[in-house]
Amino acid sequence: MRTRSFTQLAAVSLAVALAVTACGNTQSDTSSTPTTATPGGSTPGGTAGSGTPAAFTISTDKCDDYQGTTGVSDTEIKIGSSFPQSGLYAPYAEISKGWKAYFDYINTEKGGVKGKKITVVDYDDSYDSGKTKENVQKLIETDKVFALFNIVGTPNNKAIRSDLNKACVPNLYAATGSQLWGETEKYPWVIGSIPSYATEAATFAEYLKKEKPTAKVGLLSQNDDAGQGYVAAFKKAIEGTGITIVGEEVYDAGNSDVTSQVTKLKNAGADSLLLATITTVCPGALKAVNDQSGWKPLMYLSATCTSNTIMGLAPKGSTDNLISSFYLKDPVDPKWKTDAGMVEFQTLGAKHGIDEKDLSNGLVGYGWAMGELLAKTLDKAPTLDRKAVMETAYSLQGLSPGLLLPGITVNTNGVADPFPIEQMQVGKYNGTYWVLEGDVISFEGKSKQFVQ
Repeated sequence: MRTRSFTQLAAVSLAVALAVTACGNTQSDTSSTPTTATPGGSTPGGTAGSGTPAAFTISTDKCDDYQGTTGVSDTEIKIGSSFPQSGLYAPYAEISKGWKAYFDYINTEKGGVKGKKITVVDYDDSYDSGKTKENVQKLIETDKVFALFNIVGTPNNKAIRSDLNKACVPNLYAATGSQLWGETEKYPWVIGSIPSYATEAATFAEYLKKEKPTAKVGLLSQNDDAGQGYVAAFKKAIEGTGITIVGEEVYDAGNSDVTSQVTKLKNAGADSLLLATITTVCPGALKAVNDQSGWKPLMYLSATCTSNTIMGLAPKGSTDNLISSFYLKDPVDPKWKTDAGMVEFQTLGAKHGIDEKDLSNGLVGYGWAMGELLAKTLDKAPTLDRKAVMETAYSLQGLSPGLLLPGITVNTNGVADPFPIEQMQVGKYNGTYWVLEGDVISFEGKSKQFVQ
C-alpha cells in the first residue's frame, strides 16, 4: 500500500467539493453544439439560452438596514472573499490567483468597471465554516464591502446565507456545485457558479441513454448533501428509460476505503457505475473496481476528481472505461493553444501576475473565468446598487467567458432558472488526458427540478 504525504493530501484536496474543471489534459475529437436534454429523454425545440428572461425582482423589505451602495465610491468597488489559505485545503487559494489577475487587468487596462477599480479584501478560513462566518461578518461590518465573491465550499456558503439574507448583501458566484444555490425564493442573495452536482449526474444519464440505454447502474455516493444530490438527480433523469439501478451504496466522509461497497455493487450485477465520490475516495474506488476479477463496468467519475493529481493516485489499469464531464477549456490541452479565450488568459494572465506554472493550472483558469463573469455582471447592472447587481446576476443571457467550452454559456432567469452553467461535455480518459467527445449536453433551464 502506498503512503501519502501531507503535501500529496493537500494537493488532492484541491478537488474537494469543486467541479471547477478537468485539471488534467483534455482534447476534443469533435466540434460540439448543444443538445438540450430533459429527464425522461424528451428533447424540446429551441436553442439553449434563447429568449429574454422576465424581470427578476428581489425585495429588500426584510433587510435589517438596507445599504445598497456600501463599498462603492467614486473610484472603487470593494469586494470581499473568504477561502482556505492555510491548512490542508490551502491549495484552494490558487483559484484567487486567477480572479485577482483578471481584476488587475481590468483595473489597469480598462479603467475598472464603470470607471471604478475593483479591489478585494480576503481572509483565510482554513475551510472552516465557523471561520467563514466570522470573516464575512468582518467583511460586511468592518471592511464595508459591497459584495462577497467566490467563497469556497458548500458548508461555508451554507453557513452564511441566512446572515446575508438579513443584511441583503450579494454573495456572487459561490465556488461550489451544490444544488442548494437553486433555492432562490428563500435565499435570493446567493448565486452559484459551476454546474451543480445534480446537473452533472443528469449529464451521465443522458450519455447512457445514447451509449448504453439498458445500463444496469450501481451508485456509490458520499453520505451528505452533495452525494444525495447526485443520486436524486440521476434517478429523476432516468425515469421512463430502459436504464435501471441495481444497487446503491454510501460511505461516510473521512472513510476512503469503499471496497465492501464496490463489491456489493458488482454482486448486484452492475455494468455501469456512478462514482459520486470526492478526494482520496476517487482513486480508492477505482482501485476497488480494478481489484474485482473479470469486472469492467463503464464508470462515471465525479468531475471533482478529474485533476492530474487525483488521477495520478489511481493504480495502473484502473482508469479503463472511465468518463466524466467538463465545461472549461483546459490550459494544458494543446487543442486550445490558438483559441482566442485561451490566448487572452495566457497572455494577459502572465502580464498581470500569474506565473508560468499557474498558467497551466485549471483552478487558476477557473478563477480567471469567474473574475471575468463578475466584471461583466457589474458592468451590466443598471446601477452599482446591491439589489440591482444581484438582480442582474439572476438575469444573464448568453454570456461567454473566454475559457468556457464552445457551446457553453452563462444563462440565468431568476427563480425559474437560477443556475449559471447547466451545460457539460463528456470526456473519456485515455490514461494520460481526457478526450472530449460528442455534443455539449444541455439542461438549460432544467436544473431547478433537481432542487429538493
